[in-house]
Amino acid sequence: MRAPAGPVAHGKLRASQGSRVSRIWRVRLAAIGLCGALLSSLPAGAATHVVRGTDSATMLIPAGVQVESYANSGYRLVVADAVAQVEVDLAPLASRQRFEERALPAASGPEARLARAVAAGSKTRFEAVSRILGWISANVRYELDRTQAQDPRSVLERRSAYCTGNARLAVALLDALAIPAREIAGYVVDDFSGGAAAGFHRWIEVFYDDRGWVFSDPLASHNFVAATYLRLASSVVESDLPGPALMLSRDNRLEEIDQLAQTPARLVLARANGAGRRSAALRVLVPGFPDGEAELIGPGSRRSQSVRGGTAVFLGLAPATYEVQIRERGRLEATRRITIDGPVLADVVIASATGIAAGGGVGEGDGRQ
Repeated sequence: MRAPAGPVAHGKLRASQGSRVSRIWRVRLAAIGLCGALLSSLPAGAATHVVRGTDSATMLIPAGVQVESYANSGYRLVVADAVAQVEVDLAPLASRQRFEERALPAASGPEARLARAVAAGSKTRFEAVSRILGWISANVRYELDRTQAQDPRSVLERRSAYCTGNARLAVALLDALAIPAREIAGYVVDDFSGGAAAGFHRWIEVFYDDRGWVFSDPLASHNFVAATYLRLASSVVESDLPGPALMLSRDNRLEEIDQLAQTPARLVLARANGAGRRSAALRVLVPGFPDGEAELIGPGSRRSQSVRGGTAVFLGLAPATYEVQIRERGRLEATRRITIDGPVLADVVIASATGIAAGGGVGEGDGRQ
C-alpha cells in the first residue's frame, strides 16, 4: 500500500533514511489520526485464534516522539535513554468481574443499541469486551482514507475506518456498556503479523476492576498487543521526520492454541481469560522436516499446513481419529495416527531418520496416539 502524502509517512522507517525535511513539523495525532496500514480492505469475517506465551522486544525509539515507561496487565515498557524494552505476558487474564447487563440505562442512539445487542447475554466484562471487539474485527473493514470522518457514528454507518476510527468506535461501544475504555496513541516499531505495519498507530485500553487496564487492537489483537507496540507519552510529535525506528532484538514466543471462530477472512489473535478450551488443537513436531508440509486427514476433512521451524499447528479440531502425513517436495515421508478425545492441546512427534513416525506425546488433555 502506498504511503499517504504528508510530513509523516506510513510504513517502515529505516535507520539508513537520509533525506530530511528542513521544516520542523508539529503534528497532533489526535487531530490527524496517523497510523500504520493495518490491513488491506477485506470482506467481513474474522478467524479468532487464542494465543499464549511471551513476547519481548528491545527497540530504538524514533526521534521526535515521546515515550515513557508504562505498565498494565500483560504489558511492561521500560525506557532508558533512547531505548525501549517491552515485555508481554499472555498468561490468561483471569478476570472474574461480572457484566451487569440489567443495570445499564435504556439504550439511546445506534452505538448504544448495537453495543447492547452484541453484548447481550454476556456474563462477564471479559466476554462483553471480547464480543464488541469481535464484532468490529468482523464487520468494519480497514480503509485508509483521510477524507472520511473517523467519529464513531460515521464509522458505523460506512463500516470502514483506519486505526483511529476503529479505536474510537470501540471506545464508544464499550462506553455504551459502562465499560471504561480509552484511545491510545502509539507507534509500532516493526510489522506484526495480521496487525499494524511499522509507523504511528491507534489502539485502545480497557479497564477491568480486578485486573486494571488492558490493551487491545480492535482489528488485530484482543486483550493484548505485541511487544512491537510503543505507547506514546504524548500525542504531539515535534520532528523533521519521526525516525529512525529500529528493532534491536526480538524474542517472540507466542503460540496459537485454540480457535474461537472459523471464518477465514481476517486473522485476529486473542488472549484467553481462563484455562478452558473451546476446541482441540494438534501440534505436529517434525524436527527432521523443517520445511515440509503436514496434512491432517479426518472424518470428511483434509487440511494442510506448512511446517515452519519443525512445527505445524492445526486448530479448531473436533474429537476424532486423525491421520497425519508429512510430505517433502511432494513425496510422502511419514505418517502417524492420533485419536483426540476432547478439547485438548495435543502434540505428536514424527521422527525422520527412516521415514517412520515415532515418539509423540500429549499436552493438556487426554488425546490418544
